[in-house]
Amino acid sequence: MKKLVLLVAFISFTVVSLKADPAKKVNLTFNNGVLSIEAVHPVKNVSAHYIDQFTVNVNGKTVKTVKLSQQSSKEAETLDIAVPEIKSGSEIEVISRCNQFGKKAGKLKVK
Repeated sequence: MKKLVLLVAFISFTVVSLKADPAKKVNLTFNNGVLSIEAVHPVKNVSAHYIDQFTVNVNGKTVKTVKLSQQSSKEAETLDIAVPEIKSGSEIEVISRCNQFGKKAGKLKVK
C-alpha cells in the first residue's frame, strides 16, 4: 500500500511540474528611483494565461507586491514602479508568478 501511495504522489508531482509555466526570464533595471521589471512570458491569450503577481524584495525583505489581472503583451509583462526603499548597495529580487503555475525570479545589485 505504501508503494502505491508513493507512486501516485510521484506521478502527481511530475504532472504538476510539467504544467509549470513560469516566465522564461525576469530582467530588472533601476534608474532614478524607478524599478523596471520585464518578465519574458510568451502566451497566446493575455487574459487567460499571464503573470499575475510580482513580489519585490529589497535586502531580503518584501517591500511591494503587485497583483495583475492580465498580461500587457503576448511576449512579456512589463512594469515600472517607484521603490523608495532601494538605495545604492541594495540587493533586489523580484519574483514573478504565472496564474497557471510556476515562479521565476530576477536579481539585481544596485550600484
